[in-house]
Amino acid sequence: MRTLQSNLFFKCRVLDLEADYSTCLSVHLTTALIQLISHSLPSVGHTRLHPELYLPDQNIDRRTCERVVPMEVLNLSMSRTGTRSMQFALDILGIPCYYSMLIYSNILDYKMWDEALDAKFFGKKKPFARADWDQLLGNYSAVADVPAIAFAEELIKAYPEVKVILVERDIESWYKSFNDAVIWDSHSWPMYLDAKLDPYFLCPITETHHRWITGWWKAHSKKMQEKSRAKFRDHYTQIKQTTPKERLLNYQLGSGWGPLCEFLGKPVPDIPFPRVNEANVFKEKMALVVRRALKNAFRRALVILQPMLVFGFAWWFSPIVALF
Repeated sequence: MRTLQSNLFFKCRVLDLEADYSTCLSVHLTTALIQLISHSLPSVGHTRLHPELYLPDQNIDRRTCERVVPMEVLNLSMSRTGTRSMQFALDILGIPCYYSMLIYSNILDYKMWDEALDAKFFGKKKPFARADWDQLLGNYSAVADVPAIAFAEELIKAYPEVKVILVERDIESWYKSFNDAVIWDSHSWPMYLDAKLDPYFLCPITETHHRWITGWWKAHSKKMQEKSRAKFRDHYTQIKQTTPKERLLNYQLGSGWGPLCEFLGKPVPDIPFPRVNEANVFKEKMALVVRRALKNAFRRALVILQPMLVFGFAWWFSPIVALF
């Protein structure tokens, strides 16, 4: 018992706390539970492929921002067409790209995306103009992936000087990848439950994602599967019809640097074109998102339960402590 007390008070001294036994016990319990629910430090691969999940929330209100770098590229390809590989490629070429997962490093982005989705699909608020997109995307020279692709027509019109990329992929190969990842994940009960348990991180992002599905796809659950192939074809047809040929690159997945660098007027880098196994990366990323959401939920539960735990332990040990 003396050892237990000694360890607890040592923890308090290390943390520079002047506290009684109950507070020290609280510190000990908090530390133990956080260690229990936390995993090992992220690997180099994790931080390289998923840096946005290891950065603190920037907490930037995009409505206070403006464009600081010129917009150069709109990658309006459907998700699961090598969008992550293309994002890395654009970054290497000096064209920083905003893509879907960056919202995890600035949660407040969901508010502007919700505004844009509400305006276009639900008749609320004013449709976005170039000034609005500059606020939301002003730190980036390119944009890709969801929910941006739902605003293809608006973005092409807002940035008439910008080049457009469409990555072509065999539709059946695309459908399998899209169904296994995006559709399944969008309607899974585990993800829904995790979102409800984490109202300040995962929940708002998940709601934005569902708003995109409801608005752009006009679908729920299996209806999304039924509409997928037609949506793919219609989206690509719309882009090709609304984009001047000189501004459009129909990029065949796996074509390397050549077509991309020629189209953008950039020298070919002396490193291989990035090739990311998007299926594995996506699954890994979502596992990390769920882990982070559960850790957030545990921390909030701990704040609520901690006083009861401390009182219970203090009551349980008080007769023993009195003996010393």
